[in-house]
Amino acid sequence: MKDETKNPTYTFKDRLAFEMIHPIVDAINGNNEFEKTTFWSISYGNTAFSMWHFCNELNKKYDQEIVKAVCFVPPEIVHKPFWPNTEWDKISSEKVLSKVWENCDIIEIDLKAQIYREKDLEKIAREHGKILDKFIDITEWLNRPAYVNIIIEAIEQLKEAPDYVIVPFWAGILCNEIIDHINDKKLKTKVVPVSSWNPDTIAIMLYWPIWVDVKSLREKGSWWTKHDDNDRKWRERKPYLVYHVEDWEIIDAMKILKENNITAEASWTSWFAILHRLKDIHPEFDPNIHSVLVINTWNGLLNFK
Repeated sequence: MKDETKNPTYTFKDRLAFEMIHPIVDAINGNNEFEKTTFWSISYGNTAFSMWHFCNELNKKYDQEIVKAVCFVPPEIVHKPFWPNTEWDKISSEKVLSKVWENCDIIEIDLKAQIYREKDLEKIAREHGKILDKFIDITEWLNRPAYVNIIIEAIEQLKEAPDYVIVPFWAGILCNEIIDHINDKKLKTKVVPVSSWNPDTIAIMLYWPIWVDVKSLREKGSWWTKHDDNDRKWRERKPYLVYHVEDWEIIDAMKILKENNITAEASWTSWFAILHRLKDIHPEFDPNIHSVLVINTWNGLLNFK
């Protein structure tokens, strides 16, 4: 297990937020020109927390508003609690969003109305007066790698590439960068992306109908991603299969994790939960000889206690 909870806000999203502000820090330190920037994401959780943490650190360091964090949030999210984790805690979305409100600007949007691209959200942000000099979307990814060191570090720590890696899938950034590294290095590792078709799943961070056809995912149990042909890093992006995990599998997995003193909430547990079906997905899998890497992408709900 690669443990990303040791980052500043206890989540792998800190890697994205750090890389987000890095060019501005480099420009300031090199006495070069830079643009004040509004960073935004469709987020009501970990990405939002990471964005405001690194934006605040940068603004405090230079004692001025150099960067701003804006989160686009679907209004119906307030009716969905964050739960459960291995301690079976339930946190209201109001409590989570109030923490986001402390340092992020929130704009409500109806995600069911359309597929929003960057230009659509920039227009909305401008109408709300939230833009500094520049507007950068980090929902889908940056124009440079942000997460690839997760797999690089894991391979260094393991002293070899794992046979399988189970990876969360929502917007697909983490999954894409791991796949790219494996392909570039011609590694033996097989990637198993995991998501949910269910809008009412307890793993609420995994329901992303923008990037996978959730109807087909429900009917088939797995379905192809629908990314653009080329991403912001100008990498060719071919569709790949994403696998659905059921809520009962997540609950069973959380019981096992709790027995082993590992705290996790439902969205992370979903990737551990599919382990018992790995042989169905890859019939050649043999637990006696093959290694499997799972990524603990964030803490449980302990941040809110």
